[in-house]
Formats: sequence, C-alpha cells, structure tokens
Amino acid sequence: MRRTSSRWIAVVTSLLAAGAGLTACSQESTSLAGCETSYTIGFSHPVGEAAAPKAIKRMAAEYAEEKGCIEFLLDNTTASNLESQRATVEGWITQKVDAILLFPVDPSAFTNLQSQAQEQDIKWLTYASPMEGEDGGVGFDSEQAGTIVADDMSAWIEEHHPHGGISAAITTLKALTTITGRWEKPEAALKQLDVPVVSMQDCADQACGLQIAEDALRENPDLRVFIGLNDDAALGAQKAFENAGLSADDVYIAGSDGAPEALENIKDPGEGAFRTTAALEVLSLAHDIVDNSLAAITGDGETSSLTPAVLAKTGDDATIDELLGQLNG
Repeated sequence: MRRTSSRWIAVVTSLLAAGAGLTACSQESTSLAGCETSYTIGFSHPVGEAAAPKAIKRMAAEYAEEKGCIEFLLDNTTASNLESQRATVEGWITQKVDAILLFPVDPSAFTNLQSQAQEQDIKWLTYASPMEGEDGGVGFDSEQAGTIVADDMSAWIEEHHPHGGISAAITTLKALTTITGRWEKPEAALKQLDVPVVSMQDCADQACGLQIAEDALRENPDLRVFIGLNDDAALGAQKAFENAGLSADDVYIAGSDGAPEALENIKDPGEGAFRTTAALEVLSLAHDIVDNSLAAITGDGETSSLTPAVLAKTGDDATIDELLGQLNG
C-alpha cells in the first residue's frame, strides 16, 4: 500500500474549503468533447458540510478537469445521512458510471449495492473505510492522527496542569467507525493522565462544537481541554471558551483536518486556545481519488493509497507558513 507522505501540501488545501461550498450533485468536465475514451467517476462523502471534505471535493473535481476526458460526479450528502448516500449511489449504478468511490456511512448497508455495481463492471472503491472485495481505495491514517494529537495534548497538560483538577470534552462521529482513532487515542491518553472526560458527543460542525462546549462549561467549570473530531467542532468550542472569559493560557483545543480558519488560529492564536490540528494531506487525497479510480478502471497503476496526517501546532510557524504559502502560491 502506497504512502503519499511527500505530498503534504494538501493540508493547506483544506484551507480552500471554507469558501468552496461545493454541494452540486455533479460536475461534468468541459473537456469531454473530442475524447475518444472518457470515464465517469462518482465520489461520495457522508459529511459534505465539513471544511476538509469540501476541499477534497473541490480539488478532486479540478484535478479531474485538468486530466481531461473525465466526468466527475459529486453527491450532496451531509450529516452522515444514509438514505441520501444510498440514493446517490443507486443513481450512479443506474447511470452505469465507470467507478464509484465512497466513504460509506455504514459499509454493511452498501454490500448489496457493491455487488450490483461490480456485476456491471463498475469499479468499487472506498474512502477511509475499506470494504471486502473492493477494487481499490483512498485512505488516511486516523490512528496516527489521533496519536499525534494525544501526544501533543498530553505534553501540554503535564506542563500546564501537572496537578490535575481539570476535565475534558471530546467530539466523535460514531457512525464512521474507521476514524475512531481521532477520538479514541486522545480519550485513552486522558484516562492515563486521570483527566475525566465529561462530554463525549457526535459533532462535526462549529454550531454543535459551540453548544457542546457551552453546556460542558456550565456543568463543569473546570473544563480546560476540548478535542474536536475535526477542526470545525474545535473552532466552535473555541468561541465558547472565549465567551466564558477563560484565559487561553489555561485551555487546550485541538482538531483534525487542517482547515483554513484552524491553521490561521493556530499560527496567531491571540486570545484563542486552538493549539494544534492533525492536518490531512488534502491535495494528495483529492488526487488519489481520481488516480486510483482511473487505475481501477483501466488496470494501469496503483489502486490503493494511505495518506498520513501532519501535526500543525502553535509555535511551529515554519510548517504553517509553508502550508499557507503553498495555498497562496
């Protein structure tokens, strides 16, 4: 399995996500005209409202356009809506696309559709959630992402709260069982440090991150650590801590993905306490979505890849500047 660690400029491409707002059901390449052979690829992500998936969709669509002779289809599934995702995939099978690459809300709910697709010679690939008998996949290392956040968090707690007396909150997305490392690794580290986790709820956007942190602070005034499933949840929590008037020096907030607002906050925290993110290599992921699908269709090239996360943290301006420089360049 290929590791694409060299292409970590992607962290910043999640930065593009904030304004991308890509919710169209399809994006047809304008370069199909004149193609002797063209391919149709469908990509589905269950949390389309989050910053990183928006970036991945956008970058993959642009890359497919650059390569030419590819019709690249996107769904508009949000909030891990299984019915919406199934309806999209069913439509693609009826349309007889060449390849489907999806991050399934529940893999067991797609086994029949996988069989239907492959019986029609539609290549079936997964994103982040492998399925038995798949034709390929695009993965990111959630265990590693959770570990680097947990290690950074543990070091901060040992320095700033060596005698305990604090509590923590974590957000999850339990339906997506293949990314549990994002919350299980920090949870295990907190347990080892005897820091109680007073809130552990599903959340992947700023609104629920704000609400969860506000509720937890009201019930647990000693709350000082918040680990977001993604940067969106963490950014919402940051507002709650700011509104509560707590000193940023006493608070640790972390996320995952490497979204734009997160990187900016981490580089220049001001009164905020967002300290680190396990940033995905979004550009690598976006390119792999297209390239791995084409390889599965044509039988030429690698059909599977695994991309690690990059730790971006306050004080590491060189890393963040490189990411932001590549974004702006």
